[in-house]
Amino acid sequence: MSFENLKNTIKIHVKYMFNDIKYGDDSRKPLEYIATHTKKSAIYFTFPSNLSSLSLENTSLFPMLSRVTLVNLFKSIGVESVPEITLYYLNEKTPFEIFENFCLAFGSGSEDRVVDVERLNVVISYLKKMDSIREERLFNSKPIYTALANRDFEKANRLIEKERNIDDKNVI
Repeated sequence: MSFENLKNTIKIHVKYMFNDIKYGDDSRKPLEYIATHTKKSAIYFTFPSNLSSLSLENTSLFPMLSRVTLVNLFKSIGVESVPEITLYYLNEKTPFEIFENFCLAFGSGSEDRVVDVERLNVVISYLKKMDSIREERLFNSKPIYTALANRDFEKANRLIEKERNIDDKNVI
């Protein structure tokens, strides 16, 4: 193993240990995902550091507009479905804040604010699997969100399958 590979592996593990992801809960059923019907292909893009946003007070006056704005933000970059967790947070944050937070948490691998939209689509596919189970039975989803934020898709899949198996055992 080269020094560069070792350095990257250590960096990923340290990030994983200290990454306190704010997504996930065990107290609500998931909302419905909204298809964006995007025609754009997945891209890499860089978030501007001075993304202007309206205040929460202004956007909360127009909840449907906030929802449409969020859908259009995801659609504009080639994301296939709006993650339900982002819709849930519309009561607490502006669409711009939610969009930026989600994209950087799950689509960015570094500090340069470059987002991999293909990775976002993969993350959302895992979240859809997780939420299909959460519709039947509530469980703490934070470990799955944390694994996805750390790009540990194998762990996320294991956690989802574990929850699915608990559901299957309850049926028998």
